[in-house]
Formats: sequence, C-alpha cells, structure tokens
Amino acid sequence: MAQEAFLRVYRGLALWRKESAFSTWLFSLATNLYCSDLRRSTPTLALHQVTEPKDSRACDGGLEDENRDRAVRRAVLNLPTKYRDALILFYFHDMSVEAAARSLGLPEGTVKARLSRGRQILRGKLPLLLGARPTKEG
Repeated sequence: MAQEAFLRVYRGLALWRKESAFSTWLFSLATNLYCSDLRRSTPTLALHQVTEPKDSRACDGGLEDENRDRAVRRAVLNLPTKYRDALILFYFHDMSVEAAARSLGLPEGTVKARLSRGRQILRGKLPLLLGARPTKEG
C-alpha cells in the first residue's frame, strides 16, 4: 500500500496545488488510499451478524493458556532433579515409561514412582502458582 501511495504521489505531482505543505498533501493522499482500500476489502456486517468466537482463546489471545503453561514449566523445573527428569522425559519429550527408564538408567517401577510423586508435588504447588485453591484428595 505504501508503494501504491508513492506511485500515486509521483504520478499526481503536477496536481499538487502548493496551497499547503507537501507532507500534508502526501499524508492526505495516503490516508485516502488507505480508506478506499479498507472500504473495498472489509465487508461491513450488522452487529447481529457477528458471531461469538468458537475458540475461547480468541478472546484473550491465548494468554491464559500461555500463562498456565509457563507456570507448569516453572513448577516442573523447580522440582527435585529425580522427579523433574522423569516428568520432563515423559511429558515434555513424549517418551514412554520404558524409554524414560532406559534414558535415566533406572528400572521402570522407579520411573513410575517418580512420575507419581512428581505429579503429587505439582498438585500441591500449581494451585498456589495459578492463584487457585489447592484441591484435597482423599
């Protein structure tokens, strides 16, 4: 659009009446070009024709999910190493328990126990980080 504006200025330079500053004429030409393009490309809808967004993230741009994901990652990174490593391999790298066990050089049962304990620790920490009340599980 900027190129089109400068082309129109160049082509219409003889039409500039020199009654005002060149920059004023340039900006008014660019503004008129922009408004014309906007009218051509944007269909107008009546207010009752506008629908609600189907994706709830569209309203906040996904910020809530992004903040939650950051809080989860921060909480996982603050876990003791033995739980953190198991959780990262299993959840963030999509490894199976068997593959994570091989990678860590541990028995599968140990990895399962560390995953369970890591999730338990996160259940206690995450509600505090996300501003919610912790849930009590019996």
